[in-house]
Amino acid sequence: MVTAPVQLTDLIVTVAVERPDVLGRLSAAVELSAQLGELGDHLIGHFVDEARRAGASWTDIGESIGVTKQAAQKRFVPRESPDLGKPSLDRYTERARRVVVLARHHARFSERIGTEHLLLGVLDESGGLGARTIAALEAAEGTTRLALLHELDTTSKQRPDPQPFSAHCKKALELAVREALRLGHRFVGTEHVLLGLLAESEGTAARVLAATGVTHPAAEAHVVAEISAAISRAPRPALPGA
Repeated sequence: MVTAPVQLTDLIVTVAVERPDVLGRLSAAVELSAQLGELGDHLIGHFVDEARRAGASWTDIGESIGVTKQAAQKRFVPRESPDLGKPSLDRYTERARRVVVLARHHARFSERIGTEHLLLGVLDESGGLGARTIAALEAAEGTTRLALLHELDTTSKQRPDPQPFSAHCKKALELAVREALRLGHRFVGTEHVLLGLLAESEGTAARVLAATGVTHPAAEAHVVAEISAAISRAPRPALPGA
């Protein structure tokens, strides 16, 4: 059996340090418990993705986690759907939510919302860390947007209502949450949406980003550095008695 790296005592201390009052601690414990459940789901999802990349069949994966092949596929294979699902968007920042709204706008003549529309949304939210990361890493200014526009299907199609997110797009949004959790962030920002698009690796957005020189390792390094710099610049609370 694998030994959990986090012990109950560690979790109790974490909650106790954050909240001074007993009811506040109880609320924090409930919130942390929900986060741990989500972490567990993404932990399994990470290794399911790894097994698939290594060539494991859905039958093998189902046997490993104690379910049928069909149950494993239903849980881990993203389907086209108009519903992003909760609680994933609950964790999104206002900027990240606007990215999703902008993606819908860019897909207004399409049958579905794809990763290409989501990436355009990231670029349109120019003040977000996602767009700033692309600007810092792309081969030349504006090349990602130009390459992306070249990839768009310009044939006008009947837009269904509700309009579904493509399987690749839904996977990228799921991975955006996983990227935030992996980096220890309690929010999903535009930078995590970008990392999710890069981690998805098979959609139009990932192909365009690769062509313009934006890689997952470089994007993650830039995001971590920018967030660390922002934290260091933030004013520190005065010590008692100072």
